[in-house]
Amino acid sequence: MRHDLPTPNDIFEELADKTAVQIDRFAPVAFDKALLEMLRYHRFLLALNASKTPTGAAFNYAELTGDGWNAPHHHWIRQYRRLFDRAMDRLPEDDHFITALSYAPEQLLPRPGDQELPPNIVRGVLGLATIMIHRMEAWVTRRRALGISDQIGAGRRLVDHDARTYETAMQEIVGAWEQVLQRVPTIYGWKQGRDAAESWSAFRASWPFLQQHLANTAHCLAAAVWNEDETASVLYRESLLRWSKAFSFLFDDTTDLRWHRLLLPGVLQLDWPEASAKAMKLGYDYMPPAAPDQIFSSILGSACRDVVLLTAALLLFWTIEKKQVGDGSARNAWALLNGEEREDDEDSLGGQLAFRTLFLDVLRLDLAGESFREGTYAAELDGIVHSIDNMTERSVVPGRLFTPSTIRDRSDLLRSFAIMLGAIAPDDGDDGFVAHIAELARDEQVLPQGDRSLRSLVDHLGRFSSLLETSREQFARGLALLAPDRDAEAVAGRLGRVADAAKAAIEKQRLERLKARPVAPHKLEIIRSAIQAALLNEPPEVHFFRKVKVGRGSAGDGADLRDIAMSGIPKAQLTDPPMAATPTRLEESFVTHSRRRAGDFSWDEFRLRPRTPIVIESAPDVESFWRRIEPLVVQVADEPILVLSQAAEAVPLRKLMRAGHADRPPLKIERRQVEGSGGTYVGTVEGVDIFAARFAPGTAWLFSGRALRRIGYTPVGSGDRCVTVDFEQATETNGILHVRIRPHFEWSAVPIFELTFPSTPAVRPTA
Repeated sequence: MRHDLPTPNDIFEELADKTAVQIDRFAPVAFDKALLEMLRYHRFLLALNASKTPTGAAFNYAELTGDGWNAPHHHWIRQYRRLFDRAMDRLPEDDHFITALSYAPEQLLPRPGDQELPPNIVRGVLGLATIMIHRMEAWVTRRRALGISDQIGAGRRLVDHDARTYETAMQEIVGAWEQVLQRVPTIYGWKQGRDAAESWSAFRASWPFLQQHLANTAHCLAAAVWNEDETASVLYRESLLRWSKAFSFLFDDTTDLRWHRLLLPGVLQLDWPEASAKAMKLGYDYMPPAAPDQIFSSILGSACRDVVLLTAALLLFWTIEKKQVGDGSARNAWALLNGEEREDDEDSLGGQLAFRTLFLDVLRLDLAGESFREGTYAAELDGIVHSIDNMTERSVVPGRLFTPSTIRDRSDLLRSFAIMLGAIAPDDGDDGFVAHIAELARDEQVLPQGDRSLRSLVDHLGRFSSLLETSREQFARGLALLAPDRDAEAVAGRLGRVADAAKAAIEKQRLERLKARPVAPHKLEIIRSAIQAALLNEPPEVHFFRKVKVGRGSAGDGADLRDIAMSGIPKAQLTDPPMAATPTRLEESFVTHSRRRAGDFSWDEFRLRPRTPIVIESAPDVESFWRRIEPLVVQVADEPILVLSQAAEAVPLRKLMRAGHADRPPLKIERRQVEGSGGTYVGTVEGVDIFAARFAPGTAWLFSGRALRRIGYTPVGSGDRCVTVDFEQATETNGILHVRIRPHFEWSAVPIFELTFPSTPAVRPTA
């Protein structure tokens, strides 16, 4: 086999070299031919590697890394970067090169008859736009620096010429990017006259493309703002604001869902019957079923608002956190939030920006879901925030460590949202916001995650109020950027009261539901079964006793009914669905407590058994004590145990254990691994295991560790259940969990000795 044949990567790189040469030669016609040949070969490679997964999903072998550092597709995309650099260097003479390259993403997309590209390949193709904007901004920064260094003569005129040429090129570049969006209906087969299921399937398939295009549009805007490029900032801002209107001529957007903000892109993961049913819950009672295009249009519009709001908050964040000198980012954030391209309706971010509308849009971002949940819409939003802010990362000097400045997710933008709301907060009232939240909280079924969504809103509003209390100085500094005439102290207080009122409205509705909702029987059964299994199958947690057998008892044992009462149990954890955060394994804490209390019952029973009193003249830290009890130890027989006072006798015994051999009495003293619980193991003397517990000074019990032979759990109530579990309501929100058992204890006939001896004074700390 010959190894000197060129690989596809080699051929593609050679084609990129030929295209770059034509830019260097300033040969537009030859450049067009070379670029076309390069794009055709790129499309050929994508088609050659196209395949399908066993489930029928699109797959491309160019995604696989193979034996290189990067997947082939990444290598091909990387070749365009140097073309962008060379084309920008030629911009003052001719903008043809860079504008021609701006159409590369559109040229690489599949055409009718081509196989579908998988999402990873689509992301790479659309990523050419973000690569291009960063190369362009690098050029702008360099040219601006040249102009600043030479304020007279040709240098100044060159900058003016650059600005005009750049603006002309930028308009076509943004137009080419928007033209990519127009290819979506053709690529994914949005055809009129299809049945609802087929139409919905086509819309679902196109969502990853649309989501990535929207995210990249925001990225391009942020890159322009970060580099203080006003020309690109204005054009990309307009492009982002009108993004959701790109397909308005195709969709019937007359459907007005009552809770349209709750229609999240996650519904696109459902088949049409499920998606339609979910959308119907969000509509009015009198509405007919919504068509697929109506639902999809609502999703696109809301997704665009989400990204606009996040981008604006992030730009404002750059200014208030002093990541950028000057207030350019804040001005662009405010312009984006009040974009004139949006239609002037009550749910638009443009026109007359309403406090209620903006606050509800902010809360929608929280309802999108938890951060770091891979594959969810929430994760996509967090990814946009992290990716955009990543361009502000400080340079790292080799050998030094810096704390990263990049924010992680939406929650880091809370201060920006508070400042935006403060800039438009009404002087009186709340613009109907609290009433809207109260109405929303009445029906948890419409929320993405039911009561869990309401708990998330309560937490979000709580953090919002707390931030306003603890960050007044930062809030005032940010508010001065957007609304310098407003009293920051008064606005912060008003916003805090609105958030607290909304939080109280939600909690009121949740409390009413909690009081009316019964405890779920199946949850009590889960707890009961877990406790019964632990009591019957696991070693018992009995005090001091060892090798105790457990099992079922018989009804004739005459065992007393024991009640293990656990108070302060949140009822919300036991409802279905739960109305409070529930541990992953709710039953574990109940099982642990029940086993411990069952062990206490055995000790309580043991304390009632007859004991033989013995008076001894010496204390346990004296040799004569042990000589005196030798015959008693023989009567106790198996595994003798001595339990004495923790506060008194345990102290000198521990000193005895630590003493050197020369200072010890002639006793066999050792420390070993022992079984049993209920006290603190002190040591072993003459084969007797010593434990310290809450005993009266001068008193000890000597008994066998095998005194308790077996615990039998007899049936409780009807059937063969050895455990019952009931919940007793105590307050509006909490209750008592009653675990009832009938343990029967089988004891050996060995004696129990109660020893009395001179008390050892308790050791007290000196002053």
